[in-house]
Amino acid sequence: MRRRPNILFIIVDQERFPPVYEEPAIREWREDTLHAHAFLREHGLEFKRHYVGSTACCPSRATLFTGQYPSLHGVTQTSGAAKRSADSDMFWLDCNTVPTMGNYFRQAGYRCFYKGKWHFSDADIWVPGTHVPTPSYTLGTGVPDPDKERLYLLADRLDGYGFSSWIGPEPHGIAPHNSGSSAAIGVNGRDVVYSSEVIELLHALDQEKGSAESYHPWLIVASFVNPHDIAIYGDISASSPFFRFHVDKSVPTVAPPPTQYESLATKPRCQTSYQEVYPQAFQPISDQAHYRRLYYQLQKNADREVMRVLEALVASSFYPETLVVFTSDHGELLGAHGKLYQKWYCAYEEAIHIPLIIHNPLLFPLATSTELLTSHVDILPTLLGMAGADTDRLRDELTYTHSEVRPLVGRDLTPIILTHETDTIPSVPIYFMTDDDVTKGQHQVNVQHQPYDSVIPPNRIETVIACMNSAGHSALWKYSRYFAGDVYNPTMTDYELYNLTTDPLETRNMVIPLYKNTHSERVRLKMELLLEEQRAQKRLTPFSPPFAQLLST
Repeated sequence: MRRRPNILFIIVDQERFPPVYEEPAIREWREDTLHAHAFLREHGLEFKRHYVGSTACCPSRATLFTGQYPSLHGVTQTSGAAKRSADSDMFWLDCNTVPTMGNYFRQAGYRCFYKGKWHFSDADIWVPGTHVPTPSYTLGTGVPDPDKERLYLLADRLDGYGFSSWIGPEPHGIAPHNSGSSAAIGVNGRDVVYSSEVIELLHALDQEKGSAESYHPWLIVASFVNPHDIAIYGDISASSPFFRFHVDKSVPTVAPPPTQYESLATKPRCQTSYQEVYPQAFQPISDQAHYRRLYYQLQKNADREVMRVLEALVASSFYPETLVVFTSDHGELLGAHGKLYQKWYCAYEEAIHIPLIIHNPLLFPLATSTELLTSHVDILPTLLGMAGADTDRLRDELTYTHSEVRPLVGRDLTPIILTHETDTIPSVPIYFMTDDDVTKGQHQVNVQHQPYDSVIPPNRIETVIACMNSAGHSALWKYSRYFAGDVYNPTMTDYELYNLTTDPLETRNMVIPLYKNTHSERVRLKMELLLEEQRAQKRLTPFSPPFAQLLST
């Protein structure tokens, strides 16, 4: 592979890492049906203990693409439920603050392109005099409109973030043609359009490469919606003639998660609140069996579009010199833990443990995998390392255009990728945080225009996951603090402690007297220290140059 490889970064939405309780029939179905996943693994390195840095969509994506946490980049909330894009309590990433992957790679000499869902700045072009996004497709059919697409291309709305060629609008909201694949009329959704955009771009770059005197490596982000359509499924949307939530007969029956009827009495109080609020804030889900099967169908739908892109890459001259990265922005609870849905107000494995595969036929002649703990904040430093970039120099150069250029808090995993040996990098704890309060906002009404109460505090979360050795045995532990108010001076707190090795279902909260013992209390104290350490190292806050100069005088 070339010294400065091309990078095809593929991200799907709401795909979790397969849970430990997944049935053999579903596992076999995935292996036989998800062809893109199988292709990526065949010549790839799969990270089996990879976690998001934050949830949900907007905070996670901003964290992934900046390599920093929401405490620094400021994207703490997700739009679409109680908050709309232009609301004063909806915070987006300003393009001159924390640099993104696009800024770093453009500064390093790469050509950077973005296709598909963005969702961490307000990039849509508004219809004049409104806060309504301009569609790039024909209303009613979803067929792309070349004139409207050209409008987005000329506006170049992601240029300040280092990317070009983005075509909006963002694929969120209740419009069927903004779904991934669930529109009943015309084009079934945005994902087939996104894959076509990436294929067209690859073809154009390949033709250009043959005639260009000088060649610059490229970074392409291909960002798909599905399986996020699971988030718009419920009793109301299922009865609408404008949606079609089809499931192939090939998708087997999916058993309820073993924690479906779990009592949340020993869990942080916001989880019971979320359990009660969800059907009011979103919509009830009566057909649980169809709902669970639909989630896997949506993975198949996304996989089909990813495979189209991969086939175009293989058919081009770029494939051997391209590093392909595949991941997701967060997972999906799918009714686990007392019928919780989506990804909010918790740090359960179903919500934050997600796939990561790095693929290249020359680097990985055979499929390989690692159990090393990794995080989304590791991805940007790793890709810069694989590109041979001088990160310190890039950071110095970016300070002229950005106010918050900090050392990246994640790790460069390049040694593992190049040697396939996990012991080349020591195991370290990972940190997760979320302040996303999706049910609270200035538009706190549901799709039927009925008001609802928001989830109660404490519902801000920070989590540390680490391997702990005791009496010659190693175990993976997860410790979470739920809090309200300031992170350093909270007004109320709840806690969770799970031994993921002996309790992978996360049913025994070992801070509760019912479950805790002398050993778990020793572990809790160690995990509390690790949480404080990780917070100090990674939970950075804005520190702009003028303020820094003021303190130094």
